[in-house]
Amino acid sequence: MLYFVKRKDTIVILLRKYFLIIYLIIAVLCIVSIISFSGNQMQSSPVISDYEQLVQQLGYMNLAEGVKYVGIEKCKQCHDDMYQAYMRTGMGQSWGLATPEKSASVFRPNAPLHESRYGFYYQPLWKDNLLLVSEFRLDNGDTSYKRIETVEYIVGSGQHTNSHINSVNGYLYQAPFTYYTQIGLLDFPPGFEGGRNSRFSRPIGFECISCHNSYPEEVKGSVNKYKKIPLGINCERCHGPGELHVNAMLAGETVNTDIRADFTIVNPKRLPKYLQFELCARCHNQGNSVLKEGKGFFDFKPGMTVNSIMDVFREVYENDNDAFWMETHSERLKKSKCFTETQNHPDFEPLGCLDCHFTSSMKHTSYKETSVDTFNNKCKSCHQVENSNYCMENENTRATKNNDCIFCHMPKTGVFDIPHVIISDHHIRVTDKWKQTVKSTNEIETGNFIRLKSMSSDQPDGLTMAKAYIFHFEKFSSNPALLDSAYFYLKQFSYAEQAETWVYYYYLKGEYTTIINIAEKYAGSGLGNAVFHYQVGQSYQNMRLTPKAIYYFIKAVKLEPFNLDYRNKLGTSLLQKGNYSDAKKEFLFVIKENPKIAMAHNNLGFIYLLEKEFYAAEKSLNTALRLDPDYINAHLNLMKLYLGKGQLARAKEYLSMLKLKYKNNAQLNEFDAMVKQYGL
Repeated sequence: MLYFVKRKDTIVILLRKYFLIIYLIIAVLCIVSIISFSGNQMQSSPVISDYEQLVQQLGYMNLAEGVKYVGIEKCKQCHDDMYQAYMRTGMGQSWGLATPEKSASVFRPNAPLHESRYGFYYQPLWKDNLLLVSEFRLDNGDTSYKRIETVEYIVGSGQHTNSHINSVNGYLYQAPFTYYTQIGLLDFPPGFEGGRNSRFSRPIGFECISCHNSYPEEVKGSVNKYKKIPLGINCERCHGPGELHVNAMLAGETVNTDIRADFTIVNPKRLPKYLQFELCARCHNQGNSVLKEGKGFFDFKPGMTVNSIMDVFREVYENDNDAFWMETHSERLKKSKCFTETQNHPDFEPLGCLDCHFTSSMKHTSYKETSVDTFNNKCKSCHQVENSNYCMENENTRATKNNDCIFCHMPKTGVFDIPHVIISDHHIRVTDKWKQTVKSTNEIETGNFIRLKSMSSDQPDGLTMAKAYIFHFEKFSSNPALLDSAYFYLKQFSYAEQAETWVYYYYLKGEYTTIINIAEKYAGSGLGNAVFHYQVGQSYQNMRLTPKAIYYFIKAVKLEPFNLDYRNKLGTSLLQKGNYSDAKKEFLFVIKENPKIAMAHNNLGFIYLLEKEFYAAEKSLNTALRLDPDYINAHLNLMKLYLGKGQLARAKEYLSMLKLKYKNNAQLNEFDAMVKQYGL
């Protein structure tokens, strides 16, 4: 019995060991199962990027993040016929080198463009196939000032305009003349007229070039410097990045697209109608753009919606139904019954841009090479009734217009934002506007400004609305009501939530003390982009708190090292603090990057003057004045130079000239007293 009990205890002990081993095995299996299950869950519902979502939604693999653009020359190798046709379109001709072949302008010798506020004349001319523009002044018939710049690029197909771009070491600026081809007129570009001539200093930023060009390679940390500029809007703007497609074709992996889609490259005609519309609207609904957080102007790809990248706004005025902007075609089309009544119609496909601009008979072909019947047939496909009586207009009147639907129902008209240009109004409707005289920009009459309207979102959020009004005030209008509207939307956010936007708002209002208070409280939290740091720095500078200004300007320059305005501001603050060595480095950097900036030459000349390097100072100051003959600070520094060198008679003569030219200038009156100290 005792033996049995002992064996029983032994069995129990053994069973306990086996159960423990089995328990451990089961536990391990459970853990593995849990991990595996969790892993499977993660794989089935991962956190994916916008691009990956786009691929999953549409199937086009080339929309995935990281797929590279290859350029139009790659496309040309297999699609030369399409390439040749496309390069004759407005998009294909949107941007090119400034050559006589590209230019649609007719420049008349000795017929310069003149603006009265500053007294400058502009004469474009061709010399050895280079396009030059001469800026000059006349005093009593004699040339008193002259500057010649070379034009690098021409923007515009020539259907409406040719505008002109200067390039300085990759920095792009708009030249101060445009040729309006429809009426054969040389005039100023939009924004240069009415005494707003910015000469050669208006930067061509990423927003501007993103619709007039393909995918330029911008220099990070700049606002208008580029490593590479393609010529024209290329295939990939509408078809997406071409790397996968090219690789597939080289590998012989062809697809019969009559049967199914080739998912290595987007075919816009295979996109849903609303995404076809969005593709065109990316550039044909232009206005005041507000980017989404973390997005850039080159992020849009075919298959996206515009409001996934940005919201685009325009002004709304009283009685503005017949007044619109150059690039608002898609918004105008949305007003048409042809659009609204086909969106959910059981018998008709929804009307979209490609139905008229990319029919089977005009693929990649310019509208100028397309028969008007191609467009009219689209109208007739819906507006057919018995006996072909599809139009209610008098037959004799129709005959005088060659039965052209577009002539009457999409009449050509002037636009708000670009002078001397007429375009077809894409608001298709019954109207008598075709019977009226076409009005130019300055003749278009509307009522009072009402609000800003988003052309890309039905209900943009409050922060986006606030930014829209802020940007519109800064870029287009000084109407203080715009900032009142910005405040209406912005006040729902605390300083802690939106310090950057609040600083932007107060900067435009000139409330620098408030900006400083916000910066002191929230700067330590890592807030701020380059604009934020610049605006805070300038606020400190305006309050004469130079050391703090320098601190913020340095931050702005670190974020945008090729923003030459920021560099100049930093250098100026360092100069005011007496740090001549570091200030000189900033101005020399600016001049190396762009030797056409007068401010940098003037400030460098002032440092040389303080160091009694008179030869170098005079050279720098004269360079500044060759670039900008009205740069009063450079003139005053030259006065100081002459006095410092003891050239008293020359100083007196120069002062008399300046007083005659710049009457009632308080700084010149101060020099009167200085000259008298020298007994002159």
